[in-house]
Amino acid sequence: MRSQARATTSANRRQAERGAADAPPGESAAEALARARQHALRALSEALEAGRALVDAASLAATGARASDHPLFAGADAWIAGTSQRLARGGGLGAEIGPALAEALDAEIARWQQRAAQEEEARAVLRAFLGLREILWEVGVRPAAGPADEPRAPRAAEGTRPRRTVERVAVVQG
Repeated sequence: MRSQARATTSANRRQAERGAADAPPGESAAEALARARQHALRALSEALEAGRALVDAASLAATGARASDHPLFAGADAWIAGTSQRLARGGGLGAEIGPALAEALDAEIARWQQRAAQEEEARAVLRAFLGLREILWEVGVRPAAGPADEPRAPRAAEGTRPRRTVERVAVVQG
């Protein structure tokens, strides 16, 4: 009986913590989708904060400084913090988040490439960032299109293979 009361109390506490997130009677599908969106944004915000804490832990372990105070990690830390706060307030991801994420990741990769040239340990971090970029690329996250990315007009000879010339040379065996 007591364990049943505890279970009920625990369930009631969880329900109270969720508050208005529970489905009200007569909720429409659109309202349920809007509620699901709010939950997803809050969950994504929390996931970003968890990642930010891991970056902070890595920075503290490697350098003794918090990520926000270290030049290599400060940019990523600021971006994660801003994005997490925007999502927690109910803001959407927006069309700019993919290119912004890709550009921030490219900047971090460039920094770690420089470090990896001198430090063996930096190569592992570089490989992790490169792997993350590959995963994001597969799900469609790309940097903003620049002038080099714009489609160009095809050249007249495009699509045809260049003609190979063969030069014959006498081989002397000796």
